[in-house]
Amino acid sequence: MRYDYVKVSEDIIGSFLGGDVYTVGGNLIVTEDTLITDYILKKLISFGIEKIYTYRINTVRGDDYLRSNDISNDQKRYIGDVNKAKQLLQDLASGKKLDLGKAEDISENVYSKINDYSSLMDCVNTVKIADEYTYSHMVNVSVYSMLLGKWMGLSKEQIKDVILAGILHDVGKSQIPLEILNKKGSLNESEFEIMKKHAVYGYEIIKHNKDINMDVKRAVIMHHEKEDGSGYPFGIKGNQKNLYSKILTVADIFDAITSDRVYRRRQTPFEAFKELERIGYDVVDPKVMMAMLCNMPSYYVGSKVRMQNGEIGEVVYVPYQCAYAPVIKVNNSFYDFSYEKEVLISEFL
Repeated sequence: MRYDYVKVSEDIIGSFLGGDVYTVGGNLIVTEDTLITDYILKKLISFGIEKIYTYRINTVRGDDYLRSNDISNDQKRYIGDVNKAKQLLQDLASGKKLDLGKAEDISENVYSKINDYSSLMDCVNTVKIADEYTYSHMVNVSVYSMLLGKWMGLSKEQIKDVILAGILHDVGKSQIPLEILNKKGSLNESEFEIMKKHAVYGYEIIKHNKDINMDVKRAVIMHHEKEDGSGYPFGIKGNQKNLYSKILTVADIFDAITSDRVYRRRQTPFEAFKELERIGYDVVDPKVMMAMLCNMPSYYVGSKVRMQNGEIGEVVYVPYQCAYAPVIKVNNSFYDFSYEKEVLISEFL
């Protein structure tokens, strides 16, 4: 990631701080990785800050990928699925009925890679389309749900159901105002209350469709419920959730953390594993969480990463009992994250 040392002006709005900013007296003003908004800009100016380090997220549009000569067939198909998800939501937003055929096409494409999921995972990890997050998220959640279903020993039909649930879990967002859905920043309390309605809206869209399994419908409305009963829309506990909704909850959280957003850069999979362990049994089902933590980390062995100091390293080992603490080889040195106190990885390459 490139950091620029720039003047504090309107040109930096939309970029991110490349380091903490302090007053002359040593008091913290704004922390690293903060999105620079008009408010943040005025704050920096009021403290007399003249130059800062910034960086920008490379938000790539799907059409830009399709114009590239380097794109693989798998990437083309993945982007095509994202575009289908986009059309699905846009049609619903315009008042049309659910086109289940589009959702089933995406589902079939995802399922076709169940025994060759590394190429599909490569697409999920490399084709990060921040401006299309809502749509790529639907596809990504279906991919992670498929893997979780496979690792948990679900039948072929169950796995296909949970993939479809992943595609459909956010169709209710088609009924959320765009100014809330695409807001470049955190939602305030009233906006979040509106956003929370998407689970119910999604169920209303699919509830009368006889071609959709009832367990899929339950998953759509319950994917934001938590094990301790603190979720929404009903506040039910884990023993009242079905398995598909438990799988969606883990897949949804993992993709949200590891995806670029217009207001926040993605975090590494290891940070996502750590967050899953932190929220633990209060939020997610332990069996589903362990299926993720015991199987997903091995995929990243061999991955290239950029360290915070700019050096390029390689993931050489992930301990079975500590998914968020990989061993990284940089030149002839090794960094063991079970001992390091700070997050040293800047990004996956």
